[in-house]
Amino acid sequence: MGSDEKSAKLAKSAKSANSTKRGKGPAKVSIFHLLLVLVGANLLMLLTPEVGMLHSFLYLPDIYSWSGLVMGVGLLFTGFHGLYKNL
Repeated sequence: MGSDEKSAKLAKSAKSANSTKRGKGPAKVSIFHLLLVLVGANLLMLLTPEVGMLHSFLYLPDIYSWSGLVMGVGLLFTGFHGLYKNL
């Protein structure tokens, strides 16, 4: 009987150790912030000066390229800042 009690205590302590290792659970993702990240990444890919995709077949003045770059980086930072919410 003594060994049964010990094995039951060990099983109980192992079970509680497993439950503490799992973490806080799933995180909720904000769809609005995800959209901000996607729009910001698209602006960066399209309008980066000298290497953006639109520069390969169109002439864009620098004012549009640099402002698109700044807006894209700003949208990325804003989007990643509030992307995940804890439950």
